[in-house]
Amino acid sequence: MKKAFSAALYIAAAILMAGCAKTVVPGPNEANKRYFDAWMHINHPGVEPSGLGIYVIDEQEGTGASVTDKGFALVDYRISSLEGNISSYTDKETAKQLGDYKVTDYYGPKFWTTYKTTIQAGLGDALYGMKVGGYKKVIVPSWLMTSKEFDTAEDYLDYYDEDDSPSYSSTVYEFTVQDFTENMNQWQIDSIVRFFSNDKVMIDRIPANEVFSGMTAADSVKTGFFYKQLVAPDNTTEFKKDTVVYINYTGKLLNGLVFDTNIERVAKDNNLYSSSKTYEPMQINWGEKYEDLTMTSSKSSMISGFALTLWQMKAMEKGVGVFYSDLGYGNSGSGSSIPGYAPLIFEIELVAKPKK
Repeated sequence: MKKAFSAALYIAAAILMAGCAKTVVPGPNEANKRYFDAWMHINHPGVEPSGLGIYVIDEQEGTGASVTDKGFALVDYRISSLEGNISSYTDKETAKQLGDYKVTDYYGPKFWTTYKTTIQAGLGDALYGMKVGGYKKVIVPSWLMTSKEFDTAEDYLDYYDEDDSPSYSSTVYEFTVQDFTENMNQWQIDSIVRFFSNDKVMIDRIPANEVFSGMTAADSVKTGFFYKQLVAPDNTTEFKKDTVVYINYTGKLLNGLVFDTNIERVAKDNNLYSSSKTYEPMQINWGEKYEDLTMTSSKSSMISGFALTLWQMKAMEKGVGVFYSDLGYGNSGSGSSIPGYAPLIFEIELVAKPKK
């Protein structure tokens, strides 16, 4: 009888304890972590996580300025999935390997904004403290692919938001820091001044170092904007509002890449030619101030640097404007030819009205 009672008491106690025990609820990233851990065990056994939980596969120390969380890092990179599928890159060789190379595209380092609210937590964890010239190959788990800020690695594992779901896949970053600045506008102005001594980029078929010989930041017409006359005007009278003028133009990056022109010869020389495009002078409608200038055909405004270049000019004048991205396409760039934060060059010539 005592044994039976004892057994019953044990069973009852077990049932009671089970009823009082907390139910363990799997975390939102538990399945992702199991898969990721298994992948790491197979592909990179022995590699331990660091920081918030990133995995550094390879690295080389740089010797320049340190990257902080308050600036802009100029980076050459290749980004891929765990399966090896490349999603983004900056180098020409990768483009050729993938069959995506285009001679008119920009290839070279691009800026990553390093502020914590704009960069993914795992990537920032890998980047902060690196020095210019440094290289890293890191694997960032999916739960660190968010710009949300938390205190610990466990907090990131416990976090999930459907709005972040497009980024929720573990990613391999391989990158080299080429430069870093906490003052983007000054960095661009310094780049423009260095461009003035460039003997490789041609301006109206003359090396830039000859065209801009002796020019410095002190020669700017407006902060971040420079103008150099190439051919003097035949009439110095100011244009009146609603005057229609005609121009030929060519747009370039500081490295010499031509991204736009309305001159057929230049288009063919730079692989931009399209048989569907009509190459003829562009019609511009003048205004009371440079912000009022419009392209007559579309009635649309133009980027400020282009308009400022025109604003310096008189009848039949030829000149070149160089300006930073605040007067161009800003932090987003334009298409595949103009990266974010890119200073631009526009060679412009005022010409006679085309004969019909």
